[in-house]
Amino acid sequence: MGELVKFITALSIVFFALVGFLYHEKEQRIQQIHQEHLTQSRQRLLAAEGSFDKLSQSFYNEQNDYLSRMMYLAQEAHKSDLQGIREELLSRLTPAYYNASLFGLIQFQLHTRSGKSFLRFNHPERYADDLRKLRYSIRTVSQQYLFLKGFEAGRFVDGLRYIYPLFYDGSFVGSYEWVWDHSALVRELRRIYHGEYGIIVLRERLESSLDPGILSSEYRPFLDQEGFLFQKSAYGLYRGDFLRRLQDLSHEHKLQPLLKNEKDFTISTRFDDRELLVTFLLIRDIADKPYGYLISMESENRIAQADSLFRVEVGFLSILFLLIGGILYRNFRERIFTRTLLNSQKDLILLTNGRRLYDANSSFFEFTGTSSIREFIRRFECICNLFIEAEGFLGKEREGLDWLSYLARHPQEEHWVMMYDRRLEEDRIFRVSIDRFNRSELYVVTFRDVTEEEREKRHFKIEALMDHLTGIYNKRAFERYLKDRIRERNFYQHGEIVVVMFDLDYFKEINDRYGHQWGDEILRELTSFVRSRIRRSDFFARWGGDEFMIIMDGIGLDEAADLIERLRHEISEHDFHLEERISCSFGVTELHEEDTAQEVVDRVDRLLYRAKSRGRNRVAVDRKF
Repeated sequence: MGELVKFITALSIVFFALVGFLYHEKEQRIQQIHQEHLTQSRQRLLAAEGSFDKLSQSFYNEQNDYLSRMMYLAQEAHKSDLQGIREELLSRLTPAYYNASLFGLIQFQLHTRSGKSFLRFNHPERYADDLRKLRYSIRTVSQQYLFLKGFEAGRFVDGLRYIYPLFYDGSFVGSYEWVWDHSALVRELRRIYHGEYGIIVLRERLESSLDPGILSSEYRPFLDQEGFLFQKSAYGLYRGDFLRRLQDLSHEHKLQPLLKNEKDFTISTRFDDRELLVTFLLIRDIADKPYGYLISMESENRIAQADSLFRVEVGFLSILFLLIGGILYRNFRERIFTRTLLNSQKDLILLTNGRRLYDANSSFFEFTGTSSIREFIRRFECICNLFIEAEGFLGKEREGLDWLSYLARHPQEEHWVMMYDRRLEEDRIFRVSIDRFNRSELYVVTFRDVTEEEREKRHFKIEALMDHLTGIYNKRAFERYLKDRIRERNFYQHGEIVVVMFDLDYFKEINDRYGHQWGDEILRELTSFVRSRIRRSDFFARWGGDEFMIIMDGIGLDEAADLIERLRHEISEHDFHLEERISCSFGVTELHEEDTAQEVVDRVDRLLYRAKSRGRNRVAVDRKF
């Protein structure tokens, strides 16, 4: 009896230790989910800002020289002439300002080199105030001549600022800034990711610089948290459910201490029988000081699943320990329990020596469409006969070893196989692991279905290699593909490769005349037109701006040049729905022995330049005479 009590006591200690371990694992999973959402929020904020980066940089590229010259004239002009300069700036740039304001631009302001306001497009009558005393950004740009970007409150507006230094003949003559309000960022986040987002700002950051009248009229408190404010312009975008959930969250959790910690944090909650994860991402201002928080709210079932899994695991553990206790009384219960355990797993589990199947769980038989080991052996003989031979996946043999011997020799590595699921009528990806069975020649082999996980990983990898404007590959994908082709060509010592670079002639004038939105449409139509004319095997990528690259395999230089000449002619004859015809200039070269990727790109770039310098709408070919 004493031995039984000792055994039960020891078993209980182990049981509760495992429960504690499972609880710790559950908390770790939840913490990982929280961290994933914080990382995702940071990435989404950067992606949303990227849209405004492009707009701001595009304006800078177009107007930098003009603004620099005008600020130089203002610097040298008599005081009585300054108003005329302001009026000329207003006349020329007000259309661009109003255009950008449709996307959320709330201020466009020019500053003198001494940091004084020269012209505010939203309030032209307000100027000459010294901004250096008020704002860190203006002090920094007037002293260090650096481009600055970040959140900052000024005297009249607060938001995401882009501040560009201006130079004339190498001398600093002033700066200008674009300011986007919170509603612009919220709309952009919604447009890209379709979630619920909000931005709150520390009251003390606004009170230190913002005009009190504007502070009281343009902002409202964030629920009952007195230290944080919403911009009213953005507040109108927040749906009732979003605000109601935040209100419930504020009542349910003590938000104030968490917000005052000035750190990222997440809170899990339930709303309308849904599991929600609310992320508070700390935003720092242009001086790297805490500015406020980006709030994002999303459904997150994995937390409820983690809790459910913990309960299932504890229940399973309880059953397991009860069954283990039963082993003392009846030995055959061990076999029943083992079989029950195996059949409860979704993973495919089998016992084999690589040549013959000895046992398997019900998931294995369901997947293979068999009802017994005998039927499986009769139909397939070996599980390896179901493996689909594909790059990156384990086949029947590898490195001269059969599949099981290879797994046994590399137990610490991750291995994948691909098999066809007859129930779903699609290929499925499995992660394979093995364990030796009772020190025998047999192995327990587990096939875990990771298809959805791998698809998601590959989707994001593909997304990173695509140009989102045109839908073709981007520069990064081109560089990777070219290096791989050079490596293959050098290894096999054969294979012709031709590289083509082309761009649109006078594309800047098209953008200036019709606008960037129409210019983007032209790039998309040109991409579609070219893709329909080149071979399906050709690798087509956007190099950047209006420049494109084509890699043509298995074709000589002369034949490729003829194809490209035909393409050039067809482009020049195609109707792009503009008043004038569009043409392209091309550079064509072939891969030489010992060429590096950079050498090929440099050479084809020079050929493109030659085509443009000789009148455009032509093909320059790297011919050897």
